[in-house]
Amino acid sequence: MDCTLCKKPIEKYDANFNHFVIDESCSADICQSCIDKFFKWQGSLYAKLFPTTAMKKRFAGKKI
Repeated sequence: MDCTLCKKPIEKYDANFNHFVIDESCSADICQSCIDKFFKWQGSLYAKLFPTTAMKKRFAGKKI
């Protein structure tokens, strides 16, 4: 199984963790590396929206 985003093979594929269902007509298989990158991107957005001390420390100065 290949990652929908980066096209690399997904190691240790597990449908519970790697298969993302958006709705009944759209889904994607995503590798752990792309999932981690997505969470970092999402975290930086939350840090901008909710500038708490903990979020500033976690994402301070990091570019994605």
